[in-house]
Amino acid sequence: MGSILTILVSVLIFGVLILSHEFGHFIVARKCGVTVEEFAMGMGPVLWKKETADTTYTIRAFPIGGFCQMKGEEAEEDKEPEEGSFSAIKPFKKILVLAAGSAMNFLVAIILFFIIICMSGNVVTTTIDSVIADSPAMAAGMKSGDEIITVDGKDLEKWEDLGGMIDSRGGEDVLFTVRGEDGTIRSISVTPYLDTESGSYKVGIVPKVGTNVLLAAKQAVQFIGVYIGLIFDVFRQLFGGQIGMEAFSGPIGATVMIGQTISMGALYVLNIAASIAVSLGLFNLFPFPALDGSRIMFALIEWVKGSPVNPKWEGAVHTVGFVLLMGFAIFIAYKDIINLF
Repeated sequence: MGSILTILVSVLIFGVLILSHEFGHFIVARKCGVTVEEFAMGMGPVLWKKETADTTYTIRAFPIGGFCQMKGEEAEEDKEPEEGSFSAIKPFKKILVLAAGSAMNFLVAIILFFIIICMSGNVVTTTIDSVIADSPAMAAGMKSGDEIITVDGKDLEKWEDLGGMIDSRGGEDVLFTVRGEDGTIRSISVTPYLDTESGSYKVGIVPKVGTNVLLAAKQAVQFIGVYIGLIFDVFRQLFGGQIGMEAFSGPIGATVMIGQTISMGALYVLNIAASIAVSLGLFNLFPFPALDGSRIMFALIEWVKGSPVNPKWEGAVHTVGFVLLMGFAIFIAYKDIINLF
């Protein structure tokens, strides 16, 4: 049952991430006047299709990813590009279309990080979440749900200030004013104890964590930068010789990680999905032949020189790049399989 669940969750994650990537290309291509000949959910034989004036929408047999087939993606030498083809639009629009896939991956990652932050909380409140058993706070009558208003007559604006306010008493009684869940206000005197590990005085209460939605949105965007920095740090260590290829995993390795996190809860699975989304978006922007980043480079060259690169040469570069990518993917898959045993 565990293996089946792992496969289902992995297929769902990879399917959503790849499909959202292709949907980014699809939306921006349409906005830039490019005809999308087919937008497919899944790969392999067609199970269902709907044809419109411009686009054929299909659902295919294998629920892994999808693709966005644009008209005239590959320009032909000595042939004028047709209206509505990708090769006919301006270089700037080509860049927008090509970058849209990665942009959508980053957007999905931001949404996932936002959900994670909202589910786990990002603001420590001045309300008590729990009272530790047999602690001075429990003995004094503090309860879960009590909001601390003042400490020794001083307003408590944020929980982080509480430790210093208690320590300042040097172990003497601390007078708390709290508001209960029923709205009643009580004064409670608590004698703190010295925690030998931290060397500070405590009373035995744990704060409730809340969520600031605006802050969560900001933090979700910041997490993208953090993860990108971590990825580049891995490459720096790789080229510096501090780590080897064992630091890299493909779909098989990622599936194993997903399986390991399922039992830990939804937050961990969402975090894995978000990190994969960032990796997929960033990887596709690398200027390596056959990736979106390489095609963006050719569009930039066309923009600078005022004319497209010879389609024959560009096609040859992408073909070589595709072969190298497939070789690398097979190597990573082999490494991941070996690590399983």
